[in-house]
Parts: sequence; C-alpha cells; structure tokens
Amino acid sequence: MKNLTFFLFIFFTSASYAEDLINIGKDIFYNKEACVNCHILNAADGGNNQLSKEHVINIVTNGYGVMPAYKDKLNIKEIEAVAIFVSEEGKNWKNKLSSFVQ
Repeated sequence: MKNLTFFLFIFFTSASYAEDLINIGKDIFYNKEACVNCHILNAADGGNNQLSKEHVINIVTNGYGVMPAYKDKLNIKEIEAVAIFVSEEGKNWKNKLSSFVQ
C-alpha cells in the first residue's frame, strides 16, 4: 500500500508539473515573448517537420538564422517550458511547426 501511495503521489505531481510547464510555455509563446508574431504556425508542408524538445531548446537558447537567442531573456525553466509547449502541443495544431525552421 505504501508503494502505491508513493507511485500515485509521484504520478500526479509529475503530471501537474508537466501541465504547469505547458501553460508557462503557452504564455511565453502567445504573450510574454509573442513568438506567434513570427511563427504563425501556418506551414505549407502540413506539419511534416516535427521538432523535438531538445531541438527547440537549442534554437530558443542560441537563436537560428534571423531568430535571436533568448538565453538572456528567458531563464532555463522558461526555455524548457516553451520548448515543451512547441514540441508537444504543436502536434495538435492544424498547420504544425515547419514555420519554426528558417
């Protein structure tokens, strides 16, 4: 019984933390840094270009092409949050993520 209680605690704590990160990432994407202004998510390829969390972390941290680096604007948790939002929630967008590849 003790193991089950511990497992349930870890499971719900982890799920809640992941949901919090997605919400933080969503706020950064749409509001705080307004990523949506450049990344309209209207990809011509219909979303065949999926980005991993690690790839998005690298792009957001260091910049890519004309996109500036955000390592001095966002903290590590915020960068991870926006990367999780883009890589996970983006799977549900109609016109996915290829607009992120510049």
